[in-house]
Amino acid sequence: MPLQILNAGVDTTGVLRKALESAFPGAEIEVSSASPGHFELRVVSKAFEGKTRVQQQQLVYRAITHLMSGDTAPVHAIDRMQTLVP
Repeated sequence: MPLQILNAGVDTTGVLRKALESAFPGAEIEVSSASPGHFELRVVSKAFEGKTRVQQQQLVYRAITHLMSGDTAPVHAIDRMQTLVP
């Protein structure tokens, strides 16, 4: 079976950013594409205050789970994630 890049032509970086902006209003968000389907995220939000690093990352994954689910999911992996408190 040949390699197929799903969602070619879709601005997945923008879709990821919108999902994160919706979940973390007022946050500083950086999204970059590492390779097709693979992304790097940096989120600086007051929502992370008082939470462990794992809890912070769980909040991020909760916000983007719908983009990582199903056979045609536009996001395959988050290769690097920084979660910071301002």
